[in-house]
Amino acid sequence: MNWPLVPLGRVVKLEYGKALRAADRDPSGRNPVAGSNGPDGMHSKALVTGPGIVVGRKGSAGKVVWYQSDFWPIDTTYYVRPMLPLDMRWVFHLLKNLRLERLAATGGVPGLNRNDAYRVEIPLPPPSEQRRIVEILDQADALRRVRAEADAKAERILPALFLKMFGDPAGNPKGWEMATIGSIAERMSDGPFGSNLKTSHYVAEGVRVVRLQNIGVGRFIDDDRAFVSREHFATLSKHRCVPGDVLVGTLGDPNLRACQLPESLPEALNKADCVQFRARSDRATNEYVCWLLNMPSTLLLAGSLVHGQTRTRVSMGRLRDLEVPVPTLDLQKQFGECVRSWEQMDSTRARRKHDLGRLFQVLSQKAFAGTLTDAWREAHRTELAAEIDAQSRLLSQLGSNSEPDGEQG
Repeated sequence: MNWPLVPLGRVVKLEYGKALRAADRDPSGRNPVAGSNGPDGMHSKALVTGPGIVVGRKGSAGKVVWYQSDFWPIDTTYYVRPMLPLDMRWVFHLLKNLRLERLAATGGVPGLNRNDAYRVEIPLPPPSEQRRIVEILDQADALRRVRAEADAKAERILPALFLKMFGDPAGNPKGWEMATIGSIAERMSDGPFGSNLKTSHYVAEGVRVVRLQNIGVGRFIDDDRAFVSREHFATLSKHRCVPGDVLVGTLGDPNLRACQLPESLPEALNKADCVQFRARSDRATNEYVCWLLNMPSTLLLAGSLVHGQTRTRVSMGRLRDLEVPVPTLDLQKQFGECVRSWEQMDSTRARRKHDLGRLFQVLSQKAFAGTLTDAWREAHRTELAAEIDAQSRLLSQLGSNSEPDGEQG
C-alpha cells in the first residue's frame, strides 16, 4: 500500500505535562498521575481528558503509555495531542513502533527532545486502515497482557506450594527437625578465588562458568555467558557442577538466591560467591534446598550471617552453619516432582512468550509498512484468537494454584 510519508510533527503534538508535587496529590482521587515510567499515584483532578497517550520526556525517555481514563501528566512527560482526525490507538501503536527511546539524549539524565521526534517520517494510512491496524494489534497486545499476567501467577506457584507443604521456614510451624545446611550437604563448595579464575581465563567456548548474574530466584539465567578452556577447567575440577546441583548467589540482591544447574549444561564451573550445593540423598533433595533458600523468611533467618559494608554477602562458612527445617524425605521428593512439572510448564511458557514477541514485532512492522494484507491479517486473526483462548484457560488454572491456601497443582 502506498501511503504518504509525513513528519510526525504534522499529525501530533507532544505537549508538556505539568508538575504535581507528591505533597499536593490527593491519593483518594480516581485520576492516574502519569510519570515518565508509567502511573505514579492518583489525584482528584485531571489535566488531560482520556483516553490519551503519555510519552516519557525525562527519565524513561521515549516510553509510551496508554491511559484509558482522564489523567495528570507530570512535567517529566509529554502528552499527545492529535493535529488531524486520527484513531488514538493507532497513534499509540505507531509511537511504540517508532521506538522513540532511541532519540533520547545520552547525557546525565536521558531526555527526549520533541523536535527530534517531530522530524521522524511516518506512513499515514486512511482512517479505515488505521482501524484495521488497531484491531489486530490490540488483539495481539491483549494476548501479551494475558501472557504477562499468566507469567506473574506462575512465578508464585512454587513459593506458595512450598509454604503449604512445609510451612514458613522462620517459624517452622510443622515442627520439622532442625539441622544445619552443611550437615545435609554431600558437597558444598564456593568457586575459585583470586588468580585461579580471572577474566583473562575466559574463552569463546569451552566449559561454562556460572557467575552471579546467572543465578536468579529459582531460575538459571542463561543470557550472559562465559567459558573457560577444558585445559584450565581440568585444574579446577574440584569445582565441577553437574545438572541438578543447587547454585547459590551469596552476593547481590537478594543476598541469598538459588537455582539449579539445568540439564542443558552437562557440567559447569561455579565462580567465587556462587556456592555449589548437592544434597545428601538420605537427608534432603536439591529441589527442597533450592526453594528453601529462595524463601524470604530464610533470608531473615540468615540476616545475622550477612556481612560487609558496601557489598554485603553471606560467606559459605556462615551459610553452612545456618539451621533450617528438614522435613521428611518423602515429602521433599513430592515437592521435587512438582518442581520438575513446573519447570516443564515454564519452558513451554518461555518458548511461547518468545514466539509471541516475534509475532507482535512482525505484525507491527507489516502494519506500519503497509504490508499487513487482508489475507495475512485473517490468517493470523484466527491464530491470535486461539492463543488468547489458550492463555485465558492457563490463567484460570494458575489462579487456583498461586496462593498459599489454594489447592496443590
